[in-house]
Amino acid sequence: MKAVDVAKYLAHHPEFFVEHPDLVRDLKIPSETGAAISLLEYQVRRMRDHVRVLERENDHMIENARVNSVLFEKTRSLVLALLDARDLDDVATVLDERLAGGFAIPVVRLLLSDHFPTQVDSPLIGHIAHARLTADGDLADAISDRNRWVGRLTAKRRKALFGDASKDVQSAASLALIRGHTYGILALGHPDPTHFQSSQDTLFLDHIGEALALMLPRFLTARTG
Repeated sequence: MKAVDVAKYLAHHPEFFVEHPDLVRDLKIPSETGAAISLLEYQVRRMRDHVRVLERENDHMIENARVNSVLFEKTRSLVLALLDARDLDDVATVLDERLAGGFAIPVVRLLLSDHFPTQVDSPLIGHIAHARLTADGDLADAISDRNRWVGRLTAKRRKALFGDASKDVQSAASLALIRGHTYGILALGHPDPTHFQSSQDTLFLDHIGEALALMLPRFLTARTG
């Protein structure tokens, strides 16, 4: 009988050592230190290692749940404040306080579509800058696909999204504000090149974008005459 035959037999008869407990004491298993240990001790060590792995995974899940809970509460507070806004100045105040303050994002830009002109043509208050989207020029690449962008930026796109503040941006997240039409873009910039990464979850960012897209049509009314 070959060793592989023994291994196959034991794999199909896991109760073998229950029926022959004396072998558990006599069998020797090589350990990491080179010393031989009993099968029972080997199993105990393996079980302890498995428990430690499960404990680390559990701690990781608990920490993720804590972080997500904090993010959820901040997002909830921001969205409720946005829905209570009366005009673009209120929107700017909310974004300034909740994104720049609560989420520690120092550079925030709200770019509004030129298809929905408003009477607001100057930069908004605080960290928020208000600009116009155009159909061509430097912003064309940034808005053409209408998909969110998270991670590092080319110098051209960074300048297009953040203007004079682009020198302070090393990583960014941006998303089109769409509700039937593209009403604008929300761009978030950070000096840390690792703060926004392409692999990170964007669930909370999407919620903020959906709330903005829902409310912007109230404020972006076409000029007449």
